[in-house]
Amino acid sequence: MIYYYFIAMSAALCWAVASLVSADVTRTIGGLAFNRLRLFFVSIMLITYTFYINTWNTISIDYLTIIIVSGIIGIFLGDTLLFIALQKIGPRRNNILFSLAAPFTVVINIFFLNELASTISIIGCFVVFFGVVFAISYGDKKESEHRWEKVEGSLYIGIILSIGAALCQAIGLVMMKPILSDGADPIASAAIRTTISCIFLSFTFFLNYEVFNTKVNLTLKIIYQSILSGFLGMALGMSLLLIALQKADAGIVATLSSTSPIMILFLLWILTKKIPSIGAWVGTIIAILGTGLIFIY
Repeated sequence: MIYYYFIAMSAALCWAVASLVSADVTRTIGGLAFNRLRLFFVSIMLITYTFYINTWNTISIDYLTIIIVSGIIGIFLGDTLLFIALQKIGPRRNNILFSLAAPFTVVINIFFLNELASTISIIGCFVVFFGVVFAISYGDKKESEHRWEKVEGSLYIGIILSIGAALCQAIGLVMMKPILSDGADPIASAAIRTTISCIFLSFTFFLNYEVFNTKVNLTLKIIYQSILSGFLGMALGMSLLLIALQKADAGIVATLSSTSPIMILFLLWILTKKIPSIGAWVGTIIAILGTGLIFIY
């Protein structure tokens, strides 16, 4: 069983590394342009893998509408907001704020799926929120700021976008839950969700607004970073999570896989040779503990 817990933590590590891989390229070409490119490659990966495992037959016509709407909300809107926020506020703040998806999921479950949360889970929601606020408010070290810690534009707009991404992620997952419980294959569902989102994002090519345009011409390095981010963040990370969920306790797996923000801190420490502030550590650990309360109980 411990083996599968390590797999869950490996999924969190994949997401943390993918976030750092994405940090510079989003600021180079723009968050929306990066997500457009990334989803193109991820869609190819997931479609290919679904054909390999031959699970298209688990997706009935009745499921398609919900899968498509879930993809539009959770990936087209959610991932786009996530990467625009990453462009603005950097990987550490972005990942911490994105952990709000856990309490959002609990609240949405209560209202839309009539799944009542325990008192401990409600407390966990407040703990996550407090941890996020603490990490954002007291997590900066102005005197030794690395480029990944710099804010591009408005910090508050970045925070709003990242919170919006977490909310979209939660809505998309809650919509998918009944279908997955009914037997739809997660990989085949993910392939449809990413492909639909990629198609919708492709229409932004025709909109002549700065936010939709690629800031610079694409290079082999940018394409490589986009493929690597997509592979680590969605193809590999998602697969590792599903493998862990097949054999291990779902609550513990969900908690371990949500440790991505604290792994970001260690990676920043290793890569930048600068120790993140005490506020960043304390706030992130509080948020992780809150997530644990939500899922374990």
